[in-house]
Amino acid sequence: MASYSKNRILGLFLVVLLLAPITGTASNAGNITAANTFTTSVNSSTENDLFSELSAQMELYNENFDNVPSLVKRLVGSEEIAGIIELNNGEMLYVTLLMNGGEVGDFYRYDTPNDPNSKFGPSITVESDEETIREILDSDDPLRKAVENMNEGSLDVEIEGFFRKTVLWSIQQLYS
Repeated sequence: MASYSKNRILGLFLVVLLLAPITGTASNAGNITAANTFTTSVNSSTENDLFSELSAQMELYNENFDNVPSLVKRLVGSEEIAGIIELNNGEMLYVTLLMNGGEVGDFYRYDTPNDPNSKFGPSITVESDEETIREILDSDDPLRKAVENMNEGSLDVEIEGFFRKTVLWSIQQLYS
């Protein structure tokens, strides 16, 4: 398998963050679809929907987990990351990542803004649109592209906790 630089891994991590915004209140509404993780190619075509592409990125992130800096592993730790993505067709993609020791443990989507499986709500919430997410996925330097989009306002990342906010701020300063 190809070797990935720390910037690429950090960029994929930020993509993981981007996938996650949700308000996190428990609900009984909506269908939940588990990711058919890791069945699409990383260099996907327009035939693949964004959820499938993100599923492939989750596998890539986990496969290259040894290259993820320890600071990033601590940031995502065992967090619930929620994502709200407005698709190009006007529909919304709601996803949740459940992290386990910094690795993606579970990744799924659902039909409503509130994750019906969430017990406590996400500690990291990401909101964006499909065009921004695809820009980041297609970039040669995804981390720098994600930070650029955060600075421009097309990628909104909300984080709970002083430590996690400080780590995100540091990443933004280093890659601006």
